[in-house]
Amino acid sequence: MAPPVSIVSPRGRLVALAVVCALFAAMGVVVLLLAPTETLNLIVGVAAAAFFGIGGGISIATQWRRSRILVADDQGVHVTGVGTAPWADVERFGADATHLGLRLRRSAALLDGAPAEYTPESLRETRTRTGWDLTWPATQLDRAPSEAAAVLWARRPR
Repeated sequence: MAPPVSIVSPRGRLVALAVVCALFAAMGVVVLLLAPTETLNLIVGVAAAAFFGIGGGISIATQWRRSRILVADDQGVHVTGVGTAPWADVERFGADATHLGLRLRRSAALLDGAPAEYTPESLRETRTRTGWDLTWPATQLDRAPSEAAAVLWARRPR
């Protein structure tokens, strides 16, 4: 049994966001330490530390956990936020310079329990427009679309 293949969104921007949030939270603490008795410093310092420290931390942690886009394992392809397509329903993966695409033979299993925005009609419309049932732009992938398609397709059980 081969290990699952995961395609995640690039996390470099999240690291940059974490650094920015840490800097602004630290600036809020410094403002508090410089003059904790002044009302304006108290308001600005607490607001900056809370918003960027606590709020930024929660946002970054949530986005980090949700950064997995696709997982291919022995059961099929798990599409985050949509569902699971068994390998028997997967026709192929493919890519162009700007997108990774998934084409399905059948969509019923994938759409079982999917959010209302994913319907057989929406998949047909996407296929008509792009040639794929589901697509992901290259900017959302941790590797080139062609490499992602090759790795995912190679993961299918033989």
